[in-house]
Amino acid sequence: MRKKPLAFYLAATGLITVYLLILQVAANLNKPAFYVLTAALALFIILATARKPQNVLDFFRSMKLAASVLFYFTIAVIIGTLILQNVEPARYLQSYSPGFYKFVKLLALGDTYHSVWFSGLVLLLNLNILICTLNHLPIRKNKIGFFLIHLSILTVVIGGSISAFFSVKGYINFHEGDMVNEFQLTQYNQLLDQKKHMDFQLRLDKFEVDHYAPDYRVYVYTRPDSKDKFGMPYSFKSVENAEYPIKNTHGTLKILKFFPDYAVREVAKPAKTGPGAVKVVLHEGKHSQTAFFFDMAGDDRFFMPDQQGMIVFKWDMPKNLAETVSEQKLLSVRFPDGSHRLIPVQEGKSYSFTSDTTLRIGRFYPSFSIDDKTKQIVSAGTNPDNPALELVFSNKETGEKTSQWVFANFPDFTHGKKLPGNAVIHFTFVPTLKGKPVYVVSSDGHYEKTEDGRKFKKGMLENNRLNVGNTIFEFNSFIPHATKAREEFNRSDKPNNPVVRIQWIQNGQKEMQMLGASDKTATFLDNGRVAILLRNKDDSPKAYRSYISVLKDGKVVKKKTVEVNSPLSYGGYYFYQSNYDPKDPTYSGISVVRDPGVYIVFFGFLMLTIGGILRFYFKM
Repeated sequence: MRKKPLAFYLAATGLITVYLLILQVAANLNKPAFYVLTAALALFIILATARKPQNVLDFFRSMKLAASVLFYFTIAVIIGTLILQNVEPARYLQSYSPGFYKFVKLLALGDTYHSVWFSGLVLLLNLNILICTLNHLPIRKNKIGFFLIHLSILTVVIGGSISAFFSVKGYINFHEGDMVNEFQLTQYNQLLDQKKHMDFQLRLDKFEVDHYAPDYRVYVYTRPDSKDKFGMPYSFKSVENAEYPIKNTHGTLKILKFFPDYAVREVAKPAKTGPGAVKVVLHEGKHSQTAFFFDMAGDDRFFMPDQQGMIVFKWDMPKNLAETVSEQKLLSVRFPDGSHRLIPVQEGKSYSFTSDTTLRIGRFYPSFSIDDKTKQIVSAGTNPDNPALELVFSNKETGEKTSQWVFANFPDFTHGKKLPGNAVIHFTFVPTLKGKPVYVVSSDGHYEKTEDGRKFKKGMLENNRLNVGNTIFEFNSFIPHATKAREEFNRSDKPNNPVVRIQWIQNGQKEMQMLGASDKTATFLDNGRVAILLRNKDDSPKAYRSYISVLKDGKVVKKKTVEVNSPLSYGGYYFYQSNYDPKDPTYSGISVVRDPGVYIVFFGFLMLTIGGILRFYFKM
């Protein structure tokens, strides 16, 4: 047969590609037509081979055919790169017109590498390489390298084709203690609505995350002017008393105090006048915490968890204990001139509030809430978790009425309203407990206990301690007259709530600021030219691992610690550590891969390496 030019092979391969595209359309629209066209192609090849076998052989073993197939392969790869692959229909419709999307679906251009026409080109290339390889039989010594190189390419293509069509990828969402025998299938990193069953089970016994040691630093951003963009940040360690000059400014940043677990509490400080107070240490097992009681309404008692009891502190034991442990509602009113007024609350009663205003006590709700349907104010229950009181103010001359709700849990919340006389009102609610133990303790170490508010049993503290269930109340540091003060402290040494106190020094002026790691926005200094934040230098995980057991017929057959670069292999599957959830310490994400063609590909590359060495080094 006379040798054909390259143009002939390009045209012939083009016709084959067109026929393959027709097969793709038939596969999508009419399966019987697809089978008929496939049978017709096979019959044509058989008849052509029977009539002129040499011509067919010369066609399939030509290097020009290989070049032509690779040309159309290149076009296919370009299509697979330019057109979105394996995404949801909405993405296609966002990117292309409806007409072009129909064309993409018809020719399977959205899944190029798994399409009929692409698979046909792969088969044609494999056939070309195989015939070219067999054409050099028998193998002579000086052709071993050449033979291995050709055979390796065929092996790699076959392995890649097997991987493309028969590999399985998926994902497992695990929590400690979970046992699964299936996983969610994925394609191109997208979860599919399909699951794959395994003939064994996996159990997540334990999940661990290792973190780098926390290193909270003050990050500084600067800019020449408040309207310009900030430059790249730089950071300073939170070392107490360290001073850092800030670039591009005339200011200095000084670290005053670093709190790894910042908290604030009210403490009692000795004063010349004021209520009596006591420091109380609560011991529960190995844990303890400190609190301060003041001999004043609302600050004189402690409610035990789940309302299991109450402790009341009074400097001197009251004569009327029943009144002490009864429910109390108080309004504390302060006016701009400094005058103060205490109003005992009786629902429905009216009081003269200012010279031209009357106050009437309205409704009281122990659990203030708003009904979702009616939008009416209601009480969600009898448990005093959000006590609220309605105040109705009336103008004495006009009779005009305005109402205001005050909340015991949020004493400064006024809905933005101004009260008559620009007064500030704090609502104090002291509930009672029925059928639960209530202890009234005095500074001389005596206590009286009641469970019904009427009958009291006297007792004496032992070593200033009162045992109530599993809790021990240790009374010490009795202060005859005290005032409230705020005290900053560390709840623990762990970085649960890192806060740093800094001082900005510029032109002899000093400005103090508090920065918290949980702050969402920066703190601005120097008229907006400096921004500072407190952040952990590296809060990414150092490592994370899953302790997984494999069970077959209910018995553990394998255990493995799965890490990022150390997968579990079982049953032809590989299980890789994929991700974790920083908000859920028991969660582990596992990627699943089953690729039967990967070893064939590896073997092909090994053959290619050996063939190259034999061909070019040993001249074989």
